[in-house]
This record gives sequence, C-alpha cells and structure tokens, in this order.
Amino acid sequence: MAHEPDARAMPEISEPSHRTRTTLFKLRARQCRFIVSDERSEAIFCGGETHHGSSWCPWPRRLVYTKPMGMGSGGGKRSA
Repeated sequence: MAHEPDARAMPEISEPSHRTRTTLFKLRARQCRFIVSDERSEAIFCGGETHHGSSWCPWPRRLVYTKPMGMGSGGGKRSA
C-alpha cells in the first residue's frame, strides 16, 4: 500500500545560507531577525531575505507557526 502525502502538509523550505547570518548592528532592511544562536552576549540573526511586512524569512516561520487543524467551512463553530 502506497503512502500518500497529507494535503495539509506544508512544502519543505530549506534553511538560508549560513553566509547571511549577522549581528544586530549589521542587520539591514528585509533581513530575517530570527535569532539562530544560543549566545547571550551577542545574538546572531538568520539574515535571510524576508517578505514585505514580515520580520522573519519563510524558514523560521515554517519552524514556529503551524496551521490550525479542524478549521473547515464551519468557521470554527461547534455544534450543540
């Protein structure tokens, strides 16, 4: 029996190049502000290209946000 992919699954998004990583003071407009380091003294940011209106590029958004399940055409209302 073949395994079919879940239609709700999000497409795979690869991690941006490590060459884009940067510090706070070197961040530019449209660079991802997702912190990828564990250093407390100097945070290292992803630095990947962001979309208009977002502080993060698609890679960390994919890691952090998930689609709500069970929100079909009923608008989230439960039946009595």
